[in-house]
Amino acid sequence: MTDFVSRLRKQFVDGPEAQQFSEWTTPETWFESTFDSLAAIRALAADEPLEWKAVEPPEESGFLRDLQAATREPQRRFDLLTARYLHPLNVGAPTAHRIREHLLESLMVVDRARIERYSLDSLNPDDLLLRLNLIAINASMSSDLRYLDALNYFYELLPAAWYPESAHRWLRESYLSFYLRALAVHSTHIN
Repeated sequence: MTDFVSRLRKQFVDGPEAQQFSEWTTPETWFESTFDSLAAIRALAADEPLEWKAVEPPEESGFLRDLQAATREPQRRFDLLTARYLHPLNVGAPTAHRIREHLLESLMVVDRARIERYSLDSLNPDDLLLRLNLIAINASMSSDLRYLDALNYFYELLPAAWYPESAHRWLRESYLSFYLRALAVHSTHIN
């Protein structure tokens, strides 16, 4: 994780390019990439380029049903999302609207209630962080402030020293990177 964090750090603290993000293109259809989803998330978080080509989007309704059915199976939901979003910018595609809404609802209704009733430890950290990453990626491309509000809520909720026991601990750092990007994008729209 040290290499990944140092790659992230360069864009925030080193040189005159600090906090200057490359502009992301919202997919009109669907982006196909040679990366796997997690490698693509790491590259995007470090503001590194991803090669892609535009293709027809996959069918949504069956995927949404599978995603909804996996609500109580966090590893299955994680696997479904990483298989579908090989290029994470696809979460901003017009055809992903219902899936984005489902992700937002699962974070702000289901997860929020579970955390308030039990604790943060009652959630699978990989599943939670992957969904936060996807919502944060979308928040950087969308003018819909509900996504930024969800990021604000979880930023305030997650302890600063929270380093979950998980297979993909680095998802916390990428989430924070995407959150900062979303804040920067929205602040430029305000000014």
